[in-house]
Amino acid sequence: MDAVQSGLWYEKAEDCGDYLAVFFDGGTVVNVPFDEVKTIDGNIFDEPTIARNREGTRWLNNLVDTGLFVETAADSESYPICLWYDINCIRIYLCNGSVIARGCDPKRVFRTFSFLASDNRVLSEDIVCTINELEISGERPNFYQSLRLKPHFECTAAKITVGGEPQVSGETVQDFSVPVVYDIELYDGTAVSYTVTLKSTGDFPAVYINTDGGRPVNDKINYIPGTIRVEDPLKEHSSVTTFRSRMKIKGRGNSTWSFFPKKPYHVKLEEKSKVLGMKGDKDWILLANYNDKSLLRNAVAFELSRICGFSWTPVFYPVDLYFNDQYVGVYEFGEHKEVGKSKVNIDPDAGDVYLELECYPDEPYNFWTSMSVPLTYKEPEIPSKEVREEVEGFFDEFEKALQGVNFTNPTLGYAAYIDIKSFVDNYIIQELTKNFDGNLHKSTFFSKKKGGKLEFCHVWDFDLSLGNCNFFGGVPGGNGPEGFYVKDYGFQGYGWGWYYRLFQDPAFRTKVKNRWNELKPKFEKIPEFIDRRAAYLEKPAYRNFQRWKILGTNVWSQVEVFGSYPREIDYLKDFYTKRLQWLDKEINKW
Repeated sequence: MDAVQSGLWYEKAEDCGDYLAVFFDGGTVVNVPFDEVKTIDGNIFDEPTIARNREGTRWLNNLVDTGLFVETAADSESYPICLWYDINCIRIYLCNGSVIARGCDPKRVFRTFSFLASDNRVLSEDIVCTINELEISGERPNFYQSLRLKPHFECTAAKITVGGEPQVSGETVQDFSVPVVYDIELYDGTAVSYTVTLKSTGDFPAVYINTDGGRPVNDKINYIPGTIRVEDPLKEHSSVTTFRSRMKIKGRGNSTWSFFPKKPYHVKLEEKSKVLGMKGDKDWILLANYNDKSLLRNAVAFELSRICGFSWTPVFYPVDLYFNDQYVGVYEFGEHKEVGKSKVNIDPDAGDVYLELECYPDEPYNFWTSMSVPLTYKEPEIPSKEVREEVEGFFDEFEKALQGVNFTNPTLGYAAYIDIKSFVDNYIIQELTKNFDGNLHKSTFFSKKKGGKLEFCHVWDFDLSLGNCNFFGGVPGGNGPEGFYVKDYGFQGYGWGWYYRLFQDPAFRTKVKNRWNELKPKFEKIPEFIDRRAAYLEKPAYRNFQRWKILGTNVWSQVEVFGSYPREIDYLKDFYTKRLQWLDKEINKW
């Protein structure tokens, strides 16, 4: 049995009449004559009991004297008493008392490994895995949310465990959202571990949220605990394909939460973490974009913000969202609007403030200015009396200066109170997109450092922009791409508001005109941006509108129903292009 001694792996044994043919890997075959060696077929008989007789001189096989004497020679010089075999292992009992056991190649223990749809109701089809030495891998469609599966396998092993727990083919469930390690003990005593990995075949990032006990998210106040898994299968945004964490989730938004079945969410992770390559944070946002059938208006606004060079542009990436095992559509997953070194970079402890312009406030501290601008404290959420007096006094002085006879004076007028560049850039973005919320009545954000000027710190919420709003009945150009809106209309209507007054200053008009002409070449590339993003979203958008069958129905604020995603994109591009052309012509008349 030199093949055994040399360490070749056992494959099988066959009864050939007068001898047993024992096959080893590499093509080696050893023929063992039945009349020379006692041979036992383990598929029929149990493993023998080999013991010495009372005198310790001869060997007994199942208490039957073999007549073979006990030897003390080395293994290689000793001769076999008995050979026992089955489909998994061969054991050779030698006269010197040792036993040579050879099993199959540890890298060939698993013959098959698969996930059968008949065993796993979440699967629509079988997943057949590939076995490569100690690695087992399979591919699954990206839309499978639950990865708690029962594998079906054929394995040559005495014992199979995961984390110390026995595993039974077709019965034992494991969570395959992470690699699963199977610990194997072979019949010859060899120990080996196999790692099973299910890789996504999806080509689009996805977020999977499971609340504890499958609890629903019913409001914007109470967080519901659970888990989150974020997959980036092609590593588009990060160096890893999967991120997972404990988290808690609640609703967010105003009209988007109240009016639409596809809800936006606020997610808070257990610890600060980088997700999809974005800067580490605990707080993340899922924007639903239900009434924006292009799924792109916020993305366009953020791209305009990047072109203008705002101090912070929130980063968002489109994802498929799965909530408690249900697909809920294409969302934008990204950064929460908040104070931070890489976001709104102020220090509330030093008296700085982060303010939201919101006519329907849901924060505890808010106020209206004398010019009917509604402001809410975001940070600090509960400002001290000193901070409130300083901030609200600042707005009183600013609006007095803005409305005063010296309002154009660089020292005595509005310029002493505001960061003019941010006011110019904000105007251009809001006017170019014809954002209904952009006339200083909601969804607009300021920062102000103590003793400093007022600055538009970032843009936000453009669902009701770029032709997706039918509220412009009394505005020149109506709901179409023509007509000034932000320049001429404040919260109280025509001829009201900060921008209306600012445009009475020829110097401010000139700054807007110069800045417009500086940025226009980049603005002209936005239709190309829309085409790229729409192509990227083609398959996800199809899934989204299979889930939400609204392409042929009028959703609140929509101007026109187009019936297909490509036509929604064409309308968006057409509105933007005509708006750009009209504004360019009018602005250059100044």
